Amino acid sequence: MSILSNANMLFSKNKFTKKGSGIQLVLGIIILIAAVWTEIITDIEMLLYALLAVGTILIISSFLILINQYERAIILRLGKYKKQVEPGIHTRIPLADNVLVIDVREKVTEFKAERMLTKDNVPVTIDAILRYKIIEEKASDAYLNVENFNDMIQQVSQTTLRNSIGSSLFQEILSRREEINESIKSKIAVESNNWGIMVTGVEIRQVIIPQELESAMSMQAQAQREKQARVTYGESEVLVAQKFLDASKVYSNNPVAYALRQSNMLYETMKIQGNTVIMVPSETLNSIGFGNLGATIAYLSSLKDGINKSTNESSGPKQE
Repeated sequence: MSILSNANMLFSKNKFTKKGSGIQLVLGIIILIAAVWTEIITDIEMLLYALLAVGTILIISSFLILINQYERAIILRLGKYKKQVEPGIHTRIPLADNVLVIDVREKVTEFKAERMLTKDNVPVTIDAILRYKIIEEKASDAYLNVENFNDMIQQVSQTTLRNSIGSSLFQEILSRREEINESIKSKIAVESNNWGIMVTGVEIRQVIIPQELESAMSMQAQAQREKQARVTYGESEVLVAQKFLDASKVYSNNPVAYALRQSNMLYETMKIQGNTVIMVPSETLNSIGFGNLGATIAYLSSLKDGINKSTNESSGPKQE
């Protein structure tokens, strides 16, 4: 039982399935012999017919094998490669033919390279996947030319990935993933073709770097963004200064426009500030045409205060 269990585990690991062992033939012969003894001992016809039918079916089925559409079968006759068969029903010789069925559907396996140094001495861990399938016409090579094609292609993929990391710069790994994927795929395909395996794709899923390096890269990216922001702010200041220069040329040749602009600025300031008292220099009022009005208001206010003061002084002695 342990030998049979180990064999089944080996076939399962290699994606091979064993079909059509001689157990059916032996079991069918035993049932036919039991049917004859039943006829001799019990003389029960119904039991005889049932045993004969079962035995005959088992013996006939032992000469037939059924291959599914997604499978290919390899027949070894007395330990020697005989032929490869396509999907469908085929005949075999029980006890002489060993039928191995292989799944030709596309498969996916994971592989990684841990703590490998790039060309510029940056330690990285890369996780990738490999997609491959058995070439239908070369399914026999996957069994005859390599002991375990699944383990073999995984080891080759891992070695190829490590070599690619060592010959590439860190920035190239981040920015040129597609090119690295194609390079790894082509290198694996050269070796796997001898095993009847076609590589359909390689994809780098994740690039892991040390936490210290990740923090340093984050700080570098932030500094680069701040630099760009300051450059943009400086360029905007230059544009604003140029616009002010153009405006000053217009106002210098047109005092009325300058006065209107000052009036508008004063109005906007008063509108925003609300009830706040704003002290405006007299020179500014003169420049916008309000200087005489301001002087008149100040004179009238001062005159009013003087009259009130005189009235208060004259009424004071009378009351005493």
